Amino acid sequence: MRLHTLEHCPLVTPVRKGFRGGNIGFRDLMTGQTATPGNYGLQLVHIEDEYHTPQHRHNFEQIRIMLEGSFSFGKGLIQHEGSVGYFCEGTHYTQKGEGRSVTLLLQIGGPSQQGFMSRAQLRSGVEQLCERGKFEDGVFTWLDEAGKKHNQDSYEAVWEHVHGTSIVYPTPQYLAPVLLEPSRFAWRMLSGGVHSKALGTFNGYGLQLSQLKLDAGAQLTLDTSARAQLLFCTIGEGNLANETYGPWSSAEIAVGESISLIAKTKSEFYVFGLPDFPTAQI
Repeated sequence: MRLHTLEHCPLVTPVRKGFRGGNIGFRDLMTGQTATPGNYGLQLVHIEDEYHTPQHRHNFEQIRIMLEGSFSFGKGLIQHEGSVGYFCEGTHYTQKGEGRSVTLLLQIGGPSQQGFMSRAQLRSGVEQLCERGKFEDGVFTWLDEAGKKHNQDSYEAVWEHVHGTSIVYPTPQYLAPVLLEPSRFAWRMLSGGVHSKALGTFNGYGLQLSQLKLDAGAQLTLDTSARAQLLFCTIGEGNLANETYGPWSSAEIAVGESISLIAKTKSEFYVFGLPDFPTAQI
C-alpha cells in the first residue's frame, strides 16, 4: 500500500507555457507503472483564470471529479463542483474554464491497451520538440526540411515523438463524454457506520468508480483480491494500514492486499477500481 498525504505532493510546475494554453498547474498524487497498458496518473489540476483548448481526443481514458469551481467541455457539458465526468479513449471534446477550479483527474490506459504516457515522458518530449518548433494554444508548429509549415495537436505530437510511431485513435465506445451527479445516487450500507455508493463501471476491462463513507469510529477491511484500487479522501481523518490520512490524501492498494481503514472522524472517499489489464510492457 502506498499513501500520499497532501504535504508529500508538491505543486508541479506546468510542463509548458501554452502547451494547452492558460494558467494551469498540476499536483501529482499517484502514478502507475510506465510503459504498461494500465499505467495511470492521478493528479490535482489547478486553474487560476481563463483556460481553453481546441477540440481534441486521446488514446487513453479519463475520470474528472470537480472539487472546486466549474468547467465546460462543450455545449451542454458543464461540470460543477461535486460532479464527475468520464471521457473514453477516442472521444472528441473541448475545454473551457473561467475562474479558479480544482479537478481530481485520473488518466489511465483504455481498452485499446496503448497505455498512458507518464508526465515525465511528456515533459521530456516537450523539451525535445521545443528544439525544432513551438507550442501555442494546444498546437505544435514546426517547419520541415523543405520549409513547409506543419500544425499538429500538442499532445499528439509529443506522443508520436516519444513512441516513435504514428498515434492510432480507437473508435470511442461512448459517443460523448459522460457526466454524472453523485448526489443523485443512493448510499448502501455495508456494515455498521460504513456505506458505499456505486457510480459506474466503464469499458470491458472494468474501470470502476464508487464512493465510500465511514462514520466516526467506523472500521472497514479493504480487500483488493480482484483488482487494485485508488482512494482519494475528500473529508475526514483516520488511519489506513496504520498510516494517518486526512483531506485530499490518496492511496494505492495493490492486488492481493487486505488493508484496515479506521475513521477517526466522519470520512468520505472516492474509490477507483483499476482495469484488469495484462502487465506486459508496451
